[in-house]
Amino acid sequence: MPKGEPTGKVIVKPEREDAVKRRHPWLFSGSVAKIEGKVQPGDIVDVVSQDGTWLARGFVNPQSEVPVRIATWKPDERLDEEWLWNRLQQAWRRRKQLGIPDQTDAFRLVYAESDFLPGVIADCYADFVVVQIYTPAMDKRRDLLAGFLMELLKPKGVFERSDFDTRLREKLLPRVGPIKGEPPPERVTITEHGLKFLVDVWRGHKTGFYLDQRENRLRSEPYLKGERVLNAFSYTGSFAVYALRAGAKHVINLDTSAEALRLAEENAAINGFAGAVQSLEGNAFQVLRKFRDEGEQFDAIILDPPRFAPTKATVPNALRGYKDINWLAMRLLKPGGFLVTFSCSGMVSPEMFQQVLFEAALDAKREVLIIERLSQSRDHPILLNFPESEYLKGFVCLVG
Repeated sequence: MPKGEPTGKVIVKPEREDAVKRRHPWLFSGSVAKIEGKVQPGDIVDVVSQDGTWLARGFVNPQSEVPVRIATWKPDERLDEEWLWNRLQQAWRRRKQLGIPDQTDAFRLVYAESDFLPGVIADCYADFVVVQIYTPAMDKRRDLLAGFLMELLKPKGVFERSDFDTRLREKLLPRVGPIKGEPPPERVTITEHGLKFLVDVWRGHKTGFYLDQRENRLRSEPYLKGERVLNAFSYTGSFAVYALRAGAKHVINLDTSAEALRLAEENAAINGFAGAVQSLEGNAFQVLRKFRDEGEQFDAIILDPPRFAPTKATVPNALRGYKDINWLAMRLLKPGGFLVTFSCSGMVSPEMFQQVLFEAALDAKREVLIIERLSQSRDHPILLNFPESEYLKGFVCLVG
């Protein structure tokens, strides 16, 4: 574990000091006037104004578009082992305060900046903790982090899934494998609101499961009990299982991944719904157009697509994609059917997404009512001074 003392200073441009003072935890490269000292990626630095006034302290990576991730605004707080242990304990106390471990044995323990631990995601799946580490600072503290998680939660093992694009942007190589304790099995069985799901933490999306949708699955359940339900971008079929429990007679899981669809079938089977699901491999845009041409109709449709807008430059294309897929879904719904639709693009605001739905409804010539607004689950808290921590937004719509 590196020492908790700073090894250098980052001087902020005068016009960018306000962002630091307003406690935004990212210092972008365009805000940096100068880096003083022989700092290496992952080192601790003090953030100061041009006149030398101390502003904050964080971790540096000169190779990143975000060269400083601020970890404290307290001048006497050292970013040492005690700091890391305290942050993990605080995150665990927050989850227990929300009653999350009592509702499920799969939840997010650490949500990076929202839990004041930049560079770390830690997700709990029954007896295992799966971490994503995406900054040099936390990469240097990897073994310590895993040891603390073993001590705090007493899992069978801590497993790493650091194989995503943010890590590459930080100039870190991908890494997947056990860190401490036992390696997880091919399938980890979790329980959520009385249902069971099989999770592939070795190869699945994110850390294996969409934990951010847990509360949305439960809230959507009453609207998914029609005769025919389409679960587009289904991944491993979690929304389908909730729909079947609600009383849906037949659910189509639509996804591009044959492996995810196989796991979706297993998830339906272990909950007693083996005969009620149909797997359909294909591109959702193409399949929904085919359904439209064939006159197919559904009582409810779930749209949970992947992130369409990873950057600001991709937002216009993303909005066109969201409009197209929702327009198609509205055309396929019976009058009085429900559309449960999401965007996980952080660059697309809830207001932008609602405008897209409005335009899709106009073009589809359907009357659409918003019944519920949905967001990421409580174990993915939104830090007010860090709007980037809000990314998932959704609507339950009644389509007339």
